[in-house]
Amino acid sequence: MTFPRDLAVGGLLQPAARGAPHPIRVITSVISRTVLGSMIGLLVWAHFPVVALGWTAGVVQSGSMRPALTPGDVVLYQPPERDRTPAVGQIVLAQDPTRPSRLLTHRVHQVLPNNDLITKGDANATPDSTPIRPTALQGVARLCVPGIGLPVQLWRADQHVPSAMMMLALAILLALAALPLHSRSHNRYK
Repeated sequence: MTFPRDLAVGGLLQPAARGAPHPIRVITSVISRTVLGSMIGLLVWAHFPVVALGWTAGVVQSGSMRPALTPGDVVLYQPPERDRTPAVGQIVLAQDPTRPSRLLTHRVHQVLPNNDLITKGDANATPDSTPIRPTALQGVARLCVPGIGLPVQLWRADQHVPSAMMMLALAILLALAALPLHSRSHNRYK
């Protein structure tokens, strides 16, 4: 007795009828194109506010803001309003007061009377020791696009092997998406 499941599996393994695309090629093409389309959509989503609204985008480099932000997330920051101090609980981008050449993404833990900010990473046990001056504030987080900056984060962290593996996976996805649905042998005899 033949079961419907056996028919379905058998249908995938048998050659496609002349002129019809092979089911495995169709499935592979749909999956790879869906993944690539999602990635492109996330990239557009991450860059639209930067281009259209003048916001700043940054790739999260460390785990100090876990679980809210993880390494490889792209955070979009709106420029800070001049006369408004960020509220406690907002995530800000600022020049790191202990390392002025670097930027810091942390949550506002406390606003001091002089409007300096005490920040804290969500994963850190204690608040940051050095307050952030309002002039060092670069932006207030408004949007997070998860994981899309992972290749950049891996490359900056000198993890070139995982970064190269991600690039290889992307190349494979592109190759699979570009495969014709019909095999060349079918096209040759038409």
